[in-house]
Amino acid sequence: MIIFKHALRRTISQPINLLIILILPIGLIFIPPTGYGYPTGLYLYGMLSLFTGFLLCKPIVEERMNKIILRISSAPIDYINYLFSHLLAYVLIFAVQSIIFIIGIAVYWNDIAINYALVFSLHFTFNIMAVAFCFFWNSLFKSYNLSFGIFSGVGSILCLISGISMPLRIIPEAIRNIAILLPTYWLPYGLDSLYEGNIKIVTISLFVLLLYSIIFLLIGSRRRY
Repeated sequence: MIIFKHALRRTISQPINLLIILILPIGLIFIPPTGYGYPTGLYLYGMLSLFTGFLLCKPIVEERMNKIILRISSAPIDYINYLFSHLLAYVLIFAVQSIIFIIGIAVYWNDIAINYALVFSLHFTFNIMAVAFCFFWNSLFKSYNLSFGIFSGVGSILCLISGISMPLRIIPEAIRNIAILLPTYWLPYGLDSLYEGNIKIVTISLFVLLLYSIIFLLIGSRRRY
């Protein structure tokens, strides 16, 4: 619990974090639909989640790169507890962000029929996946700056071809057949399916996002230095 509180306090004490976590989602609320599907902000929120996840993971990544985690084995705290406490703090922050965003959507777009419970479930599950993916991604690099530089481009491309920053219906089928393998694909696909009333596909989307989360966490947590 001490590590959890420390991770939470360290994250929210940074002004840039508060800007990205609390202010930027509000701007997405006012983006109108593109003609099919829910308001565009519900999709673009996935891109914000992806980069927010990268920002939230920065402290734990820097501690690993500075080999602080290696010293945990000699402390009264085991590595799993350390890792779980940090990730739990990040997920809690994401939950608050999602709730604020969904409430804003409900107030501003009150004339559109939206299943807010399932939309929240999709966003929150995607947030968990985003944290896990960013944790995994950073485990591939020894420099946070290098990791962020490459991630900026890769993350933008992932969002583009998977339907987050561009509607799935206008993406060529050949690209969609590849994008289905990407974890970022399952948020817009789930939202489109929810809009069409296909709850079965929404459930599958939630399951796939959770599966990706587990895979990324298992792989990313193996490297401690």
